[in-house]
Amino acid sequence: MKTDVPEDRFRSDIQGLRAVAVVAVVLAHVLGWPRGGFVGVDVFFVISGFLITGVLIRDHETHGRLSLRRFWATRLRRIAPAAVLVLAATTMAAWFLFNQPRFVQTAWDAASSFLLVSNWRFAAEGTDYFAMDDAVSPLQHFWSLSVEEQFYIIWPVLLLVVLLLFRKRGRAAAGLLLTVLVAASFAFALWQSAADAPVAYFSTLTRVWELGLGALLATAAPLLARLPLALRAVLGWAGLAGILVSFFVIDDTVLFPAPWAALPVLATAAVLVSGLGRTPKHLLFPLTNPVSRFFGDISYSLYLWHFPVLVFLAVLMPVRSLQGDLLILGLGLALALVSYFLVEQPLHRSPWLRARGEAAAEAWQSWRERFGAQFILSSLGLVVIVVAVAVTVQLSARGSGPLALPQPDAPAAGEQAPGAAPGDPAADPATVNPEDALQIELWNAASATEWPGDLSPSMDQAIADGSSRNPAAGCFAVGGSPDFDRCSWGDGNAPNRLYLVGDSTALAYAPAFKEIAESSGGQWRVTTVGLYGCRFTDVLVQNDGAGVMDACPARKQEIAERIAAEQPQLVVVSNAYALGNTTDRRPLSTGDLVASTLAESAQYGVPGRVVHLAPPPLGGNLGACYSPVTSPQDCTTGIDPAWSDFQASFEAAVAASGTGDHVVSSLGFSCAEGYCPAFAGTTPTKYDQVHMTPEYAKKVAPSIRWELAAQGLL
Repeated sequence: MKTDVPEDRFRSDIQGLRAVAVVAVVLAHVLGWPRGGFVGVDVFFVISGFLITGVLIRDHETHGRLSLRRFWATRLRRIAPAAVLVLAATTMAAWFLFNQPRFVQTAWDAASSFLLVSNWRFAAEGTDYFAMDDAVSPLQHFWSLSVEEQFYIIWPVLLLVVLLLFRKRGRAAAGLLLTVLVAASFAFALWQSAADAPVAYFSTLTRVWELGLGALLATAAPLLARLPLALRAVLGWAGLAGILVSFFVIDDTVLFPAPWAALPVLATAAVLVSGLGRTPKHLLFPLTNPVSRFFGDISYSLYLWHFPVLVFLAVLMPVRSLQGDLLILGLGLALALVSYFLVEQPLHRSPWLRARGEAAAEAWQSWRERFGAQFILSSLGLVVIVVAVAVTVQLSARGSGPLALPQPDAPAAGEQAPGAAPGDPAADPATVNPEDALQIELWNAASATEWPGDLSPSMDQAIADGSSRNPAAGCFAVGGSPDFDRCSWGDGNAPNRLYLVGDSTALAYAPAFKEIAESSGGQWRVTTVGLYGCRFTDVLVQNDGAGVMDACPARKQEIAERIAAEQPQLVVVSNAYALGNTTDRRPLSTGDLVASTLAESAQYGVPGRVVHLAPPPLGGNLGACYSPVTSPQDCTTGIDPAWSDFQASFEAAVAASGTGDHVVSSLGFSCAEGYCPAFAGTTPTKYDQVHMTPEYAKKVAPSIRWELAAQGLL
């Protein structure tokens, strides 16, 4: 069925929709407002499905056939030039600005983005789109481009088959197929949004219904164009209002993309329907005015550039400010303009993949004459941007100085570690309390303005290797029962036995206790065993790691039975100081988790011999704060409130329990006067925010031994 209005006429309201969508996304990323601005991507999906399907159907109706070659060539000219430029520029910038592991990660992100599979890469890595405080990939936003292009690799082929099979009723058949796809995708999105929200966010399968709904509108365009103007006007304004409302009522706490993405998706569909048929030019003037149309024109380039600018400037200017946010917005806009006029528009309009032979030569000559002056002006604009950024970053760097930390007093000589056994190095009267010397190193590190060149391992190695160098890594892995003998250190005939148990916090401490056992002169045999991601509490604390929830109860029971049977002289328990939920997502308070930890350790049957060893306070996010252009102070943190709450709660609960158990703090070997740096001396303290490096754990073994000895435990 035909309409008297050409379906391929220019839709200024669609350009306005693109402007609304991209502005919302950019503001949400840069300013955190509006909180639901990320749904601008969903608006783009519906628009894209509508426009591209309309192009395909009109191509078939005009030429009597659907040319996949022509379609994909057009998509390539439209999408590839700006995208490849951003990928190349981002990878190059990452080489200079990121630490080595983060650069490698970015390079892989670029490769997956180029191959149009980045959404699956982010899903496979468990990326949380809303965790913007993490070491976010500067190419994370390419996930949406991957989803779109995957759809447009498969959908045109399906549409071609449908149009060949149903020549006279091609639109109707395509509409029926799309209805099935939309329903199936939405149903799957409902399930996966509840089951695994991070994967659901990036999955193509959970987004097909958004693109498909736009495509469905395109197949029904001739019918929808016949709706009364008054009704379409109401739909247009209601749709625009729905999009704006979605920016403020949707956030990271709701199930997304289903069902909540239905609000912006249906609202966008309403706006698209309103513009079908004969429509007054200014029916939706917020969308059709020149400013909206301009931002709609540059929306693709603006979307591509804003996120790398945001991530890189966060490295160069880690302290957020209004001036910094304005710089991000301004630089992103400037790069988008240069990219639009220098790359996107010229290559989109070029004869590339379009003309051949002599016609191609003439077309290229005409193209050069049309865009030559634009190239020159855009190149000059790029030079201005580079100079402005260099000056701004230099001025910003000058504004950051060292922490004004006074030097602490030198450690007192002659202090003997309490409880030191004869023959132990700590029994020497000249031995200094090991924590005193360590405090000096921590203090100096907190005051440092440059990363030491002799760190061992290097910060890059520490971040990249994680716990791989930890000798007890296999003793905390998900799998079958651990080999208790292989997870034990020290003389097998030692008169004293110690168990270190818990989650990955205990794993991080394992090298320290291995060192304690092996330097005890045959007095101690230490077993370090637990499960990564499994809190040693009598309530199961939710963890989304693969296999953790299935393995956790059995591992805790096995270890409890082993301890109860062996009756060691000491059991050290260490878990993360972090809130959590039960497996049915019921929140657990600090008090709940502390009481549950004590209940679990009570099963061991060794009252008075249990030590609750605190983890170190949270450190800096090394993936984000460490780079060749940052200062160590960017990675220095204070003592997080959660740590203080847990420690106080443990001390009070253990004292009130009457069991005679013990609590040991980690502050003496983690922080100096409330400052917790990323290294001490020549050793990185952590490889992420939570876990000590194996080298630092070994370094603090004397301090842990001293802390235990101070309570008469060693």
